[in-house]
Amino acid sequence: MDTDRTRGFLVPLLIIWLLAALALTIVNRADIAALDLPDTDDAQRLMQVRDWLGGQPWGDVDQHRMNPPAGANMHWSRLVDLPIAGIIVVTEPVFGRAVAERVAGTAVPLLALLVTMGAAALAAFRLSGRQAAILAAVFIAASGQILSLFKPLRIDHHNWQIALMLCAVAALCDPRRRLSSGIAAGLATVAALVIGLEMLPHLVVAGVILVIGWCLRPALGRLLSGYGIALAVGTAAAYPAFVPTARWWFAACDAFSPVYAAPLVFGGALAAILPQIDGLTTPMRRGIAAAVGFASVGVAVLVAFPHCAGGPMAMLDPAFLPVLARISEARSIISYLGTEPATAIAFGLYPFIGIACAVVMLRRADTDSRFGWSLVLGLLATTTWLMFLQLRAATGPNALAAIAAAAAAAILLPRARSIPSTLPRIGATMLVLVGLTSALPMFAALAAKRIGADNAAATKPLASCTASATLAPLSGVPQGIIADVFDMGPAILVHTPHGVIAGPYHRNAASIADAVALWRAGDEKAKTITARYGATYVLGCVGAHDLASAKKEAPQGLWARLESGDVPAWLEAVPMPEGSPLRLYRIKG
Repeated sequence: MDTDRTRGFLVPLLIIWLLAALALTIVNRADIAALDLPDTDDAQRLMQVRDWLGGQPWGDVDQHRMNPPAGANMHWSRLVDLPIAGIIVVTEPVFGRAVAERVAGTAVPLLALLVTMGAAALAAFRLSGRQAAILAAVFIAASGQILSLFKPLRIDHHNWQIALMLCAVAALCDPRRRLSSGIAAGLATVAALVIGLEMLPHLVVAGVILVIGWCLRPALGRLLSGYGIALAVGTAAAYPAFVPTARWWFAACDAFSPVYAAPLVFGGALAAILPQIDGLTTPMRRGIAAAVGFASVGVAVLVAFPHCAGGPMAMLDPAFLPVLARISEARSIISYLGTEPATAIAFGLYPFIGIACAVVMLRRADTDSRFGWSLVLGLLATTTWLMFLQLRAATGPNALAAIAAAAAAAILLPRARSIPSTLPRIGATMLVLVGLTSALPMFAALAAKRIGADNAAATKPLASCTASATLAPLSGVPQGIIADVFDMGPAILVHTPHGVIAGPYHRNAASIADAVALWRAGDEKAKTITARYGATYVLGCVGAHDLASAKKEAPQGLWARLESGDVPAWLEAVPMPEGSPLRLYRIKG
């Protein structure tokens, strides 16, 4: 083996991560100071941690200040709460709760970034050597698309899912095919699924590729056995720890439940046993045994839980479907091409560069690395397809693309640097770096902004609607329940003492549908909606996405009237500071 492939990369990795962490902290220092969380899910995550530290039981993750009087039904995992709560508990006695929350909000995403960079670097190291490992870390640190999910205050679960997926990939790329690496991959898989089901397709594909690889090459047997052991044992241990006792037998399609725990346990046990069967001496026999075994597990799951045959969203309330299109991260990347082409290009181009690089590397791969490159290519193809369904899936393929692009760059850069003439050498080096990093998608996105009519500016006002400074005046009015714009709900909970009727969470489709209908309704329907939740205030915000749509869709609706200054008799305007985008109204009677 080339000695370059045996040298460590830990010190360069830590230096790259420290520089990235420092830059992200400095750039986002104002948001950190104000606790202006980037996303509704980050705000909701902080509320979940606050409620837990405030005495809400471990098994109760519902949000009781949302969707009154029942409270908002949530299914988020406590696993992500642990590092946030842990840092708050340790730092609060020294700095106080306000500073402790900011420390946790800064540190946790950066720790997830370190895990992500380390896993990507390890995968690249195992597949292509030390230089590729260092370049993989650099490419991730230089990617605005990837870093957007790891900047300070991004405390929701999506970054940890990316980190754990890459951990599984790095473990499965072990050229020595050790049992321990299979166990590590299996534990990362279980942890990712405990956090949420967004990674389910990725991890199913990884498992399928591993099983196919074992069918073709029995040397992968130890890796498969370790993976299966960890899936079975890890799931059996995680289920009672992270699923509330009251929901142990609830077959939820959208959360870690018997629907997913059962196939993980039985499928894991099967994966652990198959390589130990002496009679499976040919690829055909191994393939038949695996196909029959895993198909039996799959059929059993479909028979036992037919209501989840359509996937995690199979039980989605139909009332939520029209609202789903209004949630930015749930939109397909294709939908962005028409309205915000720069966003679509910035997030959507790099995975195709990664696929091209992975194909090249697979064609060049030796016996030791062929399985690893098959895994990377398969996952890249899967995650890129998912990206076209929902934009929030874009970070996964961008991170995987960095591994493949780094390996290709590790081959091309020495060739570029060996060019004798100075200008061609510099030009070739720059061409490799621009073409194989996220710089190319960013340049293309900037070009799209200049050439086309990109409407991304229309998304900016919501940030001011949910900023702590904007919401601060709400704390000066008597505590009550706010009939809100559903996207504003979590931020209102974080920065004020009030309750809200809705937030953008699919298990509470009825309240979301009511929050959407409120702004388009006439007086009687609007009064009925607010009375249903015992609301004491109605709160709108100039520039909020849904209110702009409401004004167009219902010119005689509540928001259109309020924005024009026509306040219905059942509402009373509450003064807000001059220049505030908020429009607050007290419900009379």
